[in-house]
Amino acid sequence: MFSRNIGLITQEDQDKLQGASVLVCGVGGMGGVASEVLVRMGIGKIKIADFDRYEAHNSNRQIHCNANNYDRYKVDVLEEEFRSINPNLKIESFREGVTKENIDALLDDVDIVINGMDEMFYSLILERAARRKSITIVDAWITPFASIFVMTPDSPHWEDYLNLCTRDVAIEDLTPELCNQAVREEVDFTFSHFSPYKYISKDLVDKIVTKEATRPSFTPVVWLSGVLMANEAYKVICGLPHTDHLGVFFDQYEFQLVKAGTKGKKGIRIKKAG
Repeated sequence: MFSRNIGLITQEDQDKLQGASVLVCGVGGMGGVASEVLVRMGIGKIKIADFDRYEAHNSNRQIHCNANNYDRYKVDVLEEEFRSINPNLKIESFREGVTKENIDALLDDVDIVINGMDEMFYSLILERAARRKSITIVDAWITPFASIFVMTPDSPHWEDYLNLCTRDVAIEDLTPELCNQAVREEVDFTFSHFSPYKYISKDLVDKIVTKEATRPSFTPVVWLSGVLMANEAYKVICGLPHTDHLGVFFDQYEFQLVKAGTKGKKGIRIKKAG
């Protein structure tokens, strides 16, 4: 089934993918793409978690959304699709998404976590628990550009190196206001790279942070980020060089790749096409 992979990856790496277990939380946009890419790579086991159902407005960027599955749970649709791709795939789905109650079950027997969720609160539940269990995390953040971050057990978490306001706050003490402020601090970091306000207004971004406006999503950004997430997961599983906790941004408008700098500093440009 996966013989066409060989030559671009080794049989040894294919075997490592077959033996690996990945948890993808949030399988709408980026997470839906990342999980499909992993399944088509030949991942042996995948867990998918998402509480949401498909709606018409998901159709612009969520790869598995169409008029035939509106109002169906996303994880149900993906499980059917993935079993049809690879009948030998081991798959578990969680309709309740990520909760304080199910986080241990989600992370049981998992090698790597992909965070495709939008909400800061649930991301912190997931990623703090993964850190405690020394599980590598692949993430992407709010930005008009494709991005990818990899936090290994021995690298800082973004709460640490961005010194987020949530850093020393217990999960049960996190308030919506604190979570919104953490999103603001994250946005200040990610939007310091390239020139994002050429493509999105600052007023809209401010309203997104405070949840006064819905976060827009555009297919190229979502799918590029999802593919990058799956690709970094593959490299981690196979012991290949990968990006780090500071991450990489790809400006798909100007074809520039930038490795993120520390908070408050511009990133280092790696390459501009042409």
